[in-house]
Amino acid sequence: MVVLISGLSFAGYAVLRLVGARYGAALVGIAGGLASSTATTLIHARDSRVTPASTPVAALVIILANVVMMIRIAVIAAVVAPGLLAKLAIVVLPALVLGLGTLIWYWRIPAGSEAVLPQTRNPTELRAALGFGVLYAVILFVSAWLSDIVGTHGLYALAAVSGLADMDAIALSSMRLFSLERLAADAAVIAIGVAMIANLGFKTVLAVVLGGRELGKRIFRGMSAIGFGLAAGTAWLALSGTGL
Repeated sequence: MVVLISGLSFAGYAVLRLVGARYGAALVGIAGGLASSTATTLIHARDSRVTPASTPVAALVIILANVVMMIRIAVIAAVVAPGLLAKLAIVVLPALVLGLGTLIWYWRIPAGSEAVLPQTRNPTELRAALGFGVLYAVILFVSAWLSDIVGTHGLYALAAVSGLADMDAIALSSMRLFSLERLAADAAVIAIGVAMIANLGFKTVLAVVLGGRELGKRIFRGMSAIGFGLAAGTAWLALSGTGL
């Protein structure tokens, strides 16, 4: 699991380091979403406050990085738990469609605006890799414990809390429990959906606090569209299946 996540993160990190920001906001948003959508959101929110003229670019990069985050989770599922892909598509596809739709609106970047290169740490460094490994082990243990003690609702609560800071650990934990036949497919995907919604909300608040009201107004439409898509897909799966 550590190698898988470090490899995906390193792909984005390598693009950022080797190519840089000279090919525009799209590349920075995609690579930033692979490396760390949270770090990308933080850096561009700060840059928006320091340099107000960069706010349109910052909004575009933040939205794009969060769209890529969902694709990243789907790729992880394809490797770790391919049996979840069909149900995960119910949650992710509406959000992807709405998110990509809003990106067309955000693609009106003033001439001369430049993207900022997120200062992410190499994910294959021993400290970063071991740190994720410890976090994953703890969340996997707590997920299994809560699932045994209080059922899936305890897992959903954990997903909402742990998803605020890190999507990978709770997503991998849910996939792992599904692979071990400790968790139903619906429940695993609902937990991932809840974590995504919490993570998206946290990054929206982060962007508004660090970037200011103007950035908040610019990203609100895109983040709300993605969040609505995730919530609709998760709710449909929960109400139509056995997730609740």
